[in-house]
Amino acid sequence: MHLGSWMPVVSAALLLVLPASAQVPPPPLPSVDLGIHELRLQARLVSKRTEEDLWVLGDAQSAVRVSRSADVGRSWRVDAQATEALVKALLAHSHNTLDHMSWLGPDTGIAAGDIGPRVLRTTDAGRSWKSIPLTDDPRVYDLQHLGDRLWLCGSSGRIFRSDDAGASWQELKGSPFNHDDRCMSMSFLSPESGWAMGTKASLWSTEDGGTSWQRLPLGDITHPAGLDHVVRLTPQVAWLHGSGERFLTTDGGKTWQSRALEEKDPSLSISRTPGGQRIITVGPAGDGVPVEQWVPFLGEEKAAALGEDTVVALGKGRLYTFVSGQLLRAGPPVSQGSGVLTPLEGIARKAPDEWLGWAGDQIVASHDEGRSWFQVGRVPQTPLRAIAFLKTQTVLAELGTGALLRSENFGRTWKTSTSPLDAYDFALASGRTPAPGNPFECVPGTAPASMKVHYTESGCFNVFEGVLSVQLSPGEALLSVERDAGGAEGKQVRERRKLSRGDGERIIRELMAAAARQETMPDCGFTTSYSASIEWSCPSGPIKKRSVSLNDSSCDPQDLSYLRILGVDPLSAYSRALGIHQAVHEVLERTSL
Repeated sequence: MHLGSWMPVVSAALLLVLPASAQVPPPPLPSVDLGIHELRLQARLVSKRTEEDLWVLGDAQSAVRVSRSADVGRSWRVDAQATEALVKALLAHSHNTLDHMSWLGPDTGIAAGDIGPRVLRTTDAGRSWKSIPLTDDPRVYDLQHLGDRLWLCGSSGRIFRSDDAGASWQELKGSPFNHDDRCMSMSFLSPESGWAMGTKASLWSTEDGGTSWQRLPLGDITHPAGLDHVVRLTPQVAWLHGSGERFLTTDGGKTWQSRALEEKDPSLSISRTPGGQRIITVGPAGDGVPVEQWVPFLGEEKAAALGEDTVVALGKGRLYTFVSGQLLRAGPPVSQGSGVLTPLEGIARKAPDEWLGWAGDQIVASHDEGRSWFQVGRVPQTPLRAIAFLKTQTVLAELGTGALLRSENFGRTWKTSTSPLDAYDFALASGRTPAPGNPFECVPGTAPASMKVHYTESGCFNVFEGVLSVQLSPGEALLSVERDAGGAEGKQVRERRKLSRGDGERIIRELMAAAARQETMPDCGFTTSYSASIEWSCPSGPIKKRSVSLNDSSCDPQDLSYLRILGVDPLSAYSRALGIHQAVHEVLERTSL
């Protein structure tokens, strides 16, 4: 018998003979700062003004909002003055989407994007911004700078250069791009030497700062369509990247080798090129690793390098802080906190990057396996006893009384549960035994009993509705249908048909199975939504009527490619609302109604 097979037996025996006071207690729950709150914003880009001043720009009701950090991304504050200055500058034009912000020094910064024929420039650290005109109105796809020289290019195909820190801009007449082959990405090793990539997978080189360009062949790349990003590390080493492909050259673009894409959740580090430029790389780089093996991180406006070892990156709606290549924290921008620690009363783990905890009526979350926590919401009642997770953002919390609370946004807001399905779902999700039965189980096998389904499909221009009802009596069943006839008239079709008692029970069991099956379909925000409500009654004393509502803006079940992009197996993806619609459709086809 080897070590692994007998050690558990010995451990169990020791626990039996040791007194309770000598048994090892479970590890204590962590203490957290309940004063740390998330800042709710849809962050668009990260920009480093100085090593001690990091900016995050987010959308707030169609206007920019500026949050700033002075502790390398650990805590943030909304800067009302900086926000007001940017909003004031953007309101001068109907376009107001910022995609890029580069700082040339502590006081001088340039902002660009889809903001009309101009860029914005500040010389007072963002307290005010001035519009600098361009001779074109592009959506700026890339903004690069080395010293006081800057380049920008975008949707028009034109390239602009500034030689005075953005105070004025000139159009470079030798641009090789146009409206069809637009300039997507640039990478300069010096104020004179650079490459540029177009939407038609065209790659160009300049040795005079962009005044003239020479095309570089991509002969080794058999399928260049979709390439849209270029990064040069040295005159010989460069990378091209696109949707699903990545290529490396080590001979200045003469030949190219296909390389695997970066991992899903990469670790980020800071490296300095032989020319002295500081870049963010995926995985190890720098000393001891040949530059040919470096993998550059391509989200330039989504990450910032601070000092020699810290990277703050934006991804999946969260900020990630890496120190020396190791993840320090992950989560949304959060406030500084109070400095007072409170022990948690419980923790529930949905995934390595999705935890919830509670202390009293306060709910906290962690997106980095408990390394950092922030307060997200409060429950209306206490004490909490347990938390269970359903699909996507839905959470159920059990109170000490056994009642349930429900949250649709991962703990931010809560309401008392009224759905008979929640107790069933909570028991399954939490592993409680014995689990309560299907809440519809009383309907088949009894009489009189009934089940009625209201189902709706809502799109951008049309709404389709229907009602299917099954009434059971001791010897037979009555199926009733009311639905849209289709067409511009909006007529309703009403039909009734008598069925055998067995056929009626079969229909009810199909609807029961569709309503109780566990959901795995992700929410995709599609414009078409599905809803269904179920009413049922059972003869337990006086007839009791109950109802549940199901709503879904899930992925279209036929869009298999989109589900695979999300990492979801199309064969296992399931939505209750969609399942009810499918079950009703099959009943109508089978009964020819």
